[in-house]
Amino acid sequence: MKHKSGSFILFLSKATLIFVILALCFAGLRYFYEESIFYFWGNNILLALYAAILYLSNRVYNGFNFGNVSLQEIVLSWILSLIVTNAFQYFILSLFEEKMLSVVGVLIILGVQLLFVIPMVIVINIIYNLLNPAHDSVIIYGNKEKLNEFLRITAKHGERFKVNHVISQNESLNNILNLINASKSVFFLNVNENKQEGLLEYCYLNDKHVFVLPSFSRILINTASTIWVSHTPIFSLKTPIPDMSTLLVKRLIDIIVSLIVLILTGWLMIGIWFAVRLYDNHPAIYRQTRVTKDGKLFTLLKFRSMRPNAEDDGVPRLTAVDDDRVTPFGRFIRKSRLDELPQVFNVLSGAMSIVGPRPERPEIAAQYEKKYPNFAFRTKVKAGITGFAQIYGRYNTAPEEKLFLDIMYIETFSIIGDLKLMLQTINVLFLPTSTEGIENDSITALREKK
Repeated sequence: MKHKSGSFILFLSKATLIFVILALCFAGLRYFYEESIFYFWGNNILLALYAAILYLSNRVYNGFNFGNVSLQEIVLSWILSLIVTNAFQYFILSLFEEKMLSVVGVLIILGVQLLFVIPMVIVINIIYNLLNPAHDSVIIYGNKEKLNEFLRITAKHGERFKVNHVISQNESLNNILNLINASKSVFFLNVNENKQEGLLEYCYLNDKHVFVLPSFSRILINTASTIWVSHTPIFSLKTPIPDMSTLLVKRLIDIIVSLIVLILTGWLMIGIWFAVRLYDNHPAIYRQTRVTKDGKLFTLLKFRSMRPNAEDDGVPRLTAVDDDRVTPFGRFIRKSRLDELPQVFNVLSGAMSIVGPRPERPEIAAQYEKKYPNFAFRTKVKAGITGFAQIYGRYNTAPEEKLFLDIMYIETFSIIGDLKLMLQTINVLFLPTSTEGIENDSITALREKK
């Protein structure tokens, strides 16, 4: 009963938020664009369209995903959703008027909405955390390294996870079951599949909330389809191979989006080129060999963000948190992702796609493949500027997790999915943690020491 009442309170809070946004939109239209709005049914249709775009944009940017992403990301999602929705509304009104209307009104409407929406989103997030406090949890692990990595992550999300107990899969079954009984949530980290199966059944019977760290095989099974042989269900695992028409559409989108980016940011790219060049009188474009589809090598283009002699010792390494090789201006263009703008030329040349696994350097990819042989599976498709790993991961995300994210992208690929990932990329640009470097005493995300 408590769960149902909590869900109703959250639903009411979200409904109130939407109502406030629609009311402010309607009031703003009546005040600033009275000559452009319609009669009763026309206004209703206009507001219904506004609400639909607002809903869809929030689905893309995860604006309703309270409890699963940080408050910063939720607020940013609503800001982007309102910008997109009001922009659509403005262009629709201008289309009906057959002229570009004044943008002053829509900017004021947007500003007033943000003054109401941001505090309301913060309040809803507080309500969610009060109604859904962190459960007492136990972690059952099979790999100490993975445990330490996971504990570092959960430490940053104390409002979501409350880890009370940690126990190895090698402990006695009695001890494990006692800790499961004392907890509401159970995490399985790299637990032996035979042991995990029995424990999962026990958790299911005792209504425990279970979290399982994915493995390569489990990700494949998760994306499998179900077929029936007589009355027996069977999972069917088959990597979806896009047909030629789908690949042509993807390539066409790559070209169109790249040209649009080039047109919109051409002036900015020229400015960055001059700024980097003038800083130390060295080439502004940095060329680096990377790996793309089927293991082929290509030359990736970026604006140079490091000093020219950054790897004079001949050791390929990722960027660290406080890397002194990065120039002051380079730090800015890295955080804002502006250093990656020249990669539109890689896309136009066909070496990359807009969406796909991030291309690794061959030397670093070889290191990852020694520890994770499946890492090479990422090259089943063309490398991309953005994708699952870039949006849901970080620059310093562990290679195994990057592999899982990229395999999820490959196994669930669709043109609509690509378009959604492109829109979600805008959100990532404003999150400073997305470009966070590796630890200062490491050279790759595997944390090898210098």
